[in-house]
Amino acid sequence: MLDGLRRLLPAGAGLRPARDGSAHTESAAAARTFHLPDLGEGLTEAEVLEWKVAVGDVVEHDQVVVEVETAKSVVTLPSPYAGTVSALHHGTGEVVPVGAPLFTVAPEADAGADSGAVLTGYGTGAAKGWSRAGSSSADTGTRVPLDASADKFVRGHRDTPSVTIWADADATGLLAASDVLGTGLLPLLARACLAGLAAFPELNARVDAERGEIVRPPRVHLGIAAQTAHGLLVPVVRDADRLSPDDLAAELRRLTALARRGTLPVEHRTGGTFTLNNYGVLGVDGATPILNHPQAAMLGVGRVVERPWAVDGRVEVRKVVHVSLTFDHRVCDGGTAAGFLRQVVDGIIAPEGAAP
Repeated sequence: MLDGLRRLLPAGAGLRPARDGSAHTESAAAARTFHLPDLGEGLTEAEVLEWKVAVGDVVEHDQVVVEVETAKSVVTLPSPYAGTVSALHHGTGEVVPVGAPLFTVAPEADAGADSGAVLTGYGTGAAKGWSRAGSSSADTGTRVPLDASADKFVRGHRDTPSVTIWADADATGLLAASDVLGTGLLPLLARACLAGLAAFPELNARVDAERGEIVRPPRVHLGIAAQTAHGLLVPVVRDADRLSPDDLAAELRRLTALARRGTLPVEHRTGGTFTLNNYGVLGVDGATPILNHPQAAMLGVGRVVERPWAVDGRVEVRKVVHVSLTFDHRVCDGGTAAGFLRQVVDGIIAPEGAAP
């Protein structure tokens, strides 16, 4: 029967089985198939946990399409194509080898250009939100489509009993270390964060609610929130806890540059186990962010400002920064969270490796 159908098809067209076992046609020149990427760490396969779309759904560039689980972490994968989903090549619970097809998208005529990567828990509203507004009138106002990350925000807020704690830190030593070492503040903050996770690994975790388990990955894949023309992106430094200070700084520069160009590879867009959010660059002191699901914790850093500060019994004007920790209360108690934040504050006051 398939041979007979193929003889009826135009040249260049083919048959592809849909997830339900039926067959449909697609143009080899138009349809695009996304294959399971190499997610790093020598991983060779991943299990499909949940499809976020179905055959026939219209998807946008970078809309989260599927959630998969590797031996290391749960990863959400965005679609690099816009159009209509024409095939899901694997069902929920199936194990997919790296390089195998995951889904196929048939582009629509008005699909438009790529807008940049949407990461786990973050969107590109600045790139495509208001510019793609729907119908409007003087009476009804303007309708703006929800960003592709909206469901992720709702899920993180609904499913996670999160708590935020905070502290102020004297960042005078941090700024001095930046000058001495010839590096930016971000690598030093990342090092303080990694030192905290080494002392309190409970926060480098996720919760497997279905199995009633806390999963603690053996390595730290550190996500760094970065503001770009494509919106807020989170490059992931894989195996950050294994990098030397110089290599960590170099990797942060490399990934931030790729993110700003919109060329960040998939293996550095997903799979983070902890996020460092430096919202101080936006000119704010603090925030209570929604966790980057399925991660269990996020360190926030506000702007550095001059404030009066008590030093050895006298008041001086010092550079002070506000740091906060938002965490899933299921993975640890308040004592552990406070210990982590104290470790980070100590790393800000006296950065490791800085000259005395």
